[in-house]
Amino acid sequence: MALVRHTVYYFAYGSNLHPVRLGERVPSASLLGAIQLNRYRLKFHKKSTDGSAKCNLVKTGNRVDAVYGALYALNAEHKQELDRYEGTGKGYRDCLINIHHQHTHYPCFTYFAEDSHIENNLQPYHWYKNLVVLGARYLRFPEAYITRLEAVKSIPDSNVVRRQGMETLLEKMINYR
Repeated sequence: MALVRHTVYYFAYGSNLHPVRLGERVPSASLLGAIQLNRYRLKFHKKSTDGSAKCNLVKTGNRVDAVYGALYALNAEHKQELDRYEGTGKGYRDCLINIHHQHTHYPCFTYFAEDSHIENNLQPYHWYKNLVVLGARYLRFPEAYITRLEAVKSIPDSNVVRRQGMETLLEKMINYR
């Protein structure tokens, strides 16, 4: 009897934008394309366990707001692994949103920060912001959007081991074709 693998769809908008980053977390992830999600805004205000800011998707309902992201397909059995990386139940919750891409409807999961983990005075680490910027550049998001990402104030990470590990990942992303 053959094993049936189910596919789920994921909308990435922050540090998981780039296929190198997501591929290290979820090996079955396959990039389907770049997406513009209207009536949402990207904020760096989700408090991480390390005290820095992470990305959050905020629904505004305002038609001038948009977040750019990536649509990925992945094996359903890998979602639990991604939930662990993202901290589902520990600051993020997963929710379903509807995405349209190339005339096809995709029910996608994505992550939203819990209200208890939102702090507007936090800043991301330099490496975290760079994960988002490199993903946006790889996916060829509009230059104005990338400029806004680059303008986000960030702070150095005093954890040398974590910082060096992330800098190695950033190099892999830069050299990815």
